[in-house]
Amino acid sequence: MTNARTYLWMFLGLLLCGPATWASAGTGCPEGLSPVTEFRLFFGLADAAGNTVSEKEWETFLKDTITPRFRAGLTVIDASGQWLEPSGNLQSEAVKVVIGAVSTDAEDAIKLVDEISAEFEAKFAQDPVFRMSGPGCAGLFGQ
Repeated sequence: MTNARTYLWMFLGLLLCGPATWASAGTGCPEGLSPVTEFRLFFGLADAAGNTVSEKEWETFLKDTITPRFRAGLTVIDASGQWLEPSGNLQSEAVKVVIGAVSTDAEDAIKLVDEISAEFEAKFAQDPVFRMSGPGCAGLFGQ
């Protein structure tokens, strides 16, 4: 039975290798790996009014909203995001980064991400979820 640690290494490998490594070489995926669409989703945890998504609220959202859409597994990383306002003031907030990959058509996969973003915005009065996506290759080592 596959455990969470296996998925952690799989998605960490996707993150470190970069999604375009094999695609840019024009060779497709190496033997033992399958094409996927990789997503990195950045969830800011503070809204403009100063409210913060609690750890319990996040865990519930992750379990009920995100995980069902990334059934093969995902990785969550605690991070700190920052940006400069037009005035030059530095703003920062706690961020949850979710890394996942799906083997469905890229357009179908983007719909999943759009659904997650819309639910996060509505539930927590947040800005849209920042996302990065691209093609990649994934698979379990030794199989």
